Amino acid sequence: MKKAVVINLSPKKNGTSVMLGNLCLGFLNEREHQGAIVHLYPHLKDLQQVLSAIEGADTVIMVGPCYINTYPADTVYLLEEIIKHKTILHGQNLYGIIQGGMPYVHTHESGLKMLKLFAKEGNVNYKGGFVIGLGAMLNGQPLDKLPNGKKANRFFNEFLNHVANGENSTAALYRNAQLKLPGIVYWGMANRMNKMIDKGLKEKGIDVTQPSPYFKN
Repeated sequence: MKKAVVINLSPKKNGTSVMLGNLCLGFLNEREHQGAIVHLYPHLKDLQQVLSAIEGADTVIMVGPCYINTYPADTVYLLEEIIKHKTILHGQNLYGIIQGGMPYVHTHESGLKMLKLFAKEGNVNYKGGFVIGLGAMLNGQPLDKLPNGKKANRFFNEFLNHVANGENSTAALYRNAQLKLPGIVYWGMANRMNKMIDKGLKEKGIDVTQPSPYFKN
């Protein structure tokens, strides 16, 4: 029986990333894979359990949220530590799943590209990934709660079928699954989101009319 491990790269244990991880496990278990999920954040001070899970697996699936165009920063730390312990890598198949707040997928693809670059440094086979937009909207709920839920479910299951068979999965799958709207709708959504952010900042006593400190010399 093949072994698979899902690495939850999110600080949340019951959010959208874990929901997707559990979908992976359910799908793979039905296809004679022995699977488990390991949460990164409780083990940041001692990664031994995470590293051991990767070493014992035939397939590694890294799933997490998109924070500023890629996975959370601690994902980079994990990948660096894996490279320091290269002996745990023995040709495993590596897949990535990343979900973010934006409805389109191109802003989240950098996370998958990072995994692809990582694979070149170690004895691991990057086989592709899947991007899901509007992940923050789900907050742990099933994929069918998305406006494009039927498409997302169908193409995500195709991706999981590739994982189960150890096959390459192309970007065409998740690009076909994304929610496609006119540009004016995206503009309206971004405008509304910016207003919500400004409201939250004001409630914390932050003057949003002041120049960003990041632009100061």
